Amino acid sequence: MIIGHGGNIYKLAKDLGVTPGEITDMSSNLNPLGPPEGLMEHLASKLSTIVSLPEVDAGHIKELLAAKYGISPSTLLAGNGTTEFIYAIPRALDTKRALIVGPTYADYRDACEMYGAGADFLTTQKENAFCIDPQDIAKAADGYDTVFLCNPNNPTGTLVAPEAIKAMAEARPDIRFVIDESYLPFACDAYGKSVARYGLANVVVLNSMSKVFRIPGLRVGFLMAPEALIAEFSKYVLPWCVNAMAQAAVSFILSGGEAIDAFLTATRAYVKEEKERFVAALDKMPGIIPYGAETYFVICELQGENTAAALWTALAEEAFLIRDCTNFIGIEGEFVRFSLKNKETNDRLLTLLEKHLKK
Repeated sequence: MIIGHGGNIYKLAKDLGVTPGEITDMSSNLNPLGPPEGLMEHLASKLSTIVSLPEVDAGHIKELLAAKYGISPSTLLAGNGTTEFIYAIPRALDTKRALIVGPTYADYRDACEMYGAGADFLTTQKENAFCIDPQDIAKAADGYDTVFLCNPNNPTGTLVAPEAIKAMAEARPDIRFVIDESYLPFACDAYGKSVARYGLANVVVLNSMSKVFRIPGLRVGFLMAPEALIAEFSKYVLPWCVNAMAQAAVSFILSGGEAIDAFLTATRAYVKEEKERFVAALDKMPGIIPYGAETYFVICELQGENTAAALWTALAEEAFLIRDCTNFIGIEGEFVRFSLKNKETNDRLLTLLEKHLKK
């Protein structure tokens, strides 16, 4: 279940005999500009809250997020990260056979396998820059009861317009669609562009606070769905599953007004500019082909004698951690993924790539 994820800085640090802080982690998808200013100080001021139980259902932060999306709090659940909800999906939806649009996040299949649900992949192709027409998904979904779509997708960064997802779901009312919007804030105004705003009867939407606000250690995420599906998911949500510090962080973020809006705007602007600069530099290098993306992580195909395993090892010895993508189901060839950081760090990675890529 946890094999193959990025971000194992602790193991690499132990292998190299250094501290985790000495590892440059470009394998884990987190906002290079985060966390928002003032959040750490706010959390420090809330340490005393850990001596009492948090709000049992995280009702306050549910109301705050519902207001952002313009939906009812009764159509929203808070949990211990979106992972909690992903592993509840096969049970809550009584999934028998799932179609997963890939290559994508491994936990969708792991969750299905954990609860005995079959899972197949509809794989996008590099020749089409990993893009897919949602109507092709609707057509391919015959015989399936649940479809998983990460939007934007990890690791390819491709984005499907919300209007197209709406049309897809309306075309197949017999199927439940799980739309994971964990990376949507990097591409657009996620609150205004979320599929959750449509209130579709057969759509479940996942929202992660971890990525864009850079608080993965707090483990907090949300699920949005019509009330009938919320009732099924509620059977698998534990009381007090969102801890006091996580609730304090989300309350700070969702009550942050113009400051948080400015943070999100700055994030999108930085991601767009720095990604374009970084990809332009990669385009000039032999042995590597970057693919366009709507996010701050970039998936690249290695060519010639270059392999993902060899490049991972070479960079790891330099205390740089990247993502070897060869264990993503559906990827054919040698692929790696880089999660961008600040300009200085990104330039250091470019220098190392020039050093280690075989011409």
